[in-house]
Amino acid sequence: MKTFREQIAADNTAAFINFLEFAEEHNLNGILCDAIIQDVSIAESLSTGNGADQTYAGIYGSRLQINCLAEALPELPVYGQLFGIDDKQYLVESCADDMGILTIQLVANDR
Repeated sequence: MKTFREQIAADNTAAFINFLEFAEEHNLNGILCDAIIQDVSIAESLSTGNGADQTYAGIYGSRLQINCLAEALPELPVYGQLFGIDDKQYLVESCADDMGILTIQLVANDR
């Protein structure tokens, strides 16, 4: 019988990060691995504190959330690190290891 940790590790590959669901092969900082990439374009806004946000045209960027197996990368990305996804460079905003699956938040200025 598998331990809980062994079952989670098996499920990470078989159920969560697999080609039958959402994963595709990507180049993550020079390493080819299976990953789920969610792209969200952003227009930065400045909160005034009173519930009204003011948007400043010309400050545009992109934000990605990457999910991949922790074992796929030789080291965990850290805040502020330059990190390449396929052919584009981003900065690491955060990285969390959730029981063997990394959730990496990346940002890039598009202007």
